[in-house]
Amino acid sequence: MNSNELQLLSVTLTEDIYGIDITKVQEIRALGKYRKLPNMPKYCVGVIDFRNSMVPVMDLREMFGYQHDKVSAQTVIVVMLVEHHTEQMLLGIVVDSVSDVIAVQQKDLRKSPNIGAKVNTSFIRGMFKHDDNIVVVLALDAILEADALTDIRALVKNEQISV
Repeated sequence: MNSNELQLLSVTLTEDIYGIDITKVQEIRALGKYRKLPNMPKYCVGVIDFRNSMVPVMDLREMFGYQHDKVSAQTVIVVMLVEHHTEQMLLGIVVDSVSDVIAVQQKDLRKSPNIGAKVNTSFIRGMFKHDDNIVVVLALDAILEADALTDIRALVKNEQISV
């Protein structure tokens, strides 16, 4: 891998393919037991115990507006190390499946199109064509900026919850 190449874990939400920077991925685990938290938005699934740390879990399917009535054997939580301002934090994301690692040259990464002021594209780092698919590369550090995560970050940081 050279410095101009980005290695991405490909994940799916329904039929759409997204890319996640592989260097941020800590573990891929089956969607198992998690602790729900009260008064959180639907996309804040809850927390899991990951190596003795409480890790918040976000359902990307819900966050991005996908229908997701069923959970399959391929539905997983991807645990990642993301940055929030100057600190690093573990975050789990629920996806329908993971596939493989895709290499893309930085020069092939395109900006997301201007969709309008009401559409939040802060989670999109860029996009590129792979085979016959458009892969959207996620900037998951931006998820931690969501207002709804302020309380869950505080709960996890203070470890006031038990799984």
